[in-house]
Amino acid sequence: MFRKIVVTEPTGMLQSGIDRLYQMAEQVILFNDIPGSEEEIIARIGNADGILVSHTSNYPRAVLSRCPRLRYIGMCCSLYGEDSANVDIRACRERGIAVTGIFDYGDDGVVEFIIA
Repeated sequence: MFRKIVVTEPTGMLQSGIDRLYQMAEQVILFNDIPGSEEEIIARIGNADGILVSHTSNYPRAVLSRCPRLRYIGMCCSLYGEDSANVDIRACRERGIAVTGIFDYGDDGVVEFIIA
């Protein structure tokens, strides 16, 4: 179980998936707009141990290094590879942060896939 999951920006997740998040975490915070800066992304993540992101923002090493409790990132967008990802997967690997690409993030089974 997660202590805190933050959906940092719009992901297109169905309400049933959002409802399931509340069963998987003690606290869930949802943002329905795109963060305007790296500082805003860091503030949104705060002390979360899991986040769900879309393709509209970047999560470079500089952002990840300022989020010490982060242990999981679910990418609700296409994850083709490390070089094309909007999340610095190499930095995540170095810090022990699990990263998964979520291809059917609008489907009902998204949350089960993310947590599995």
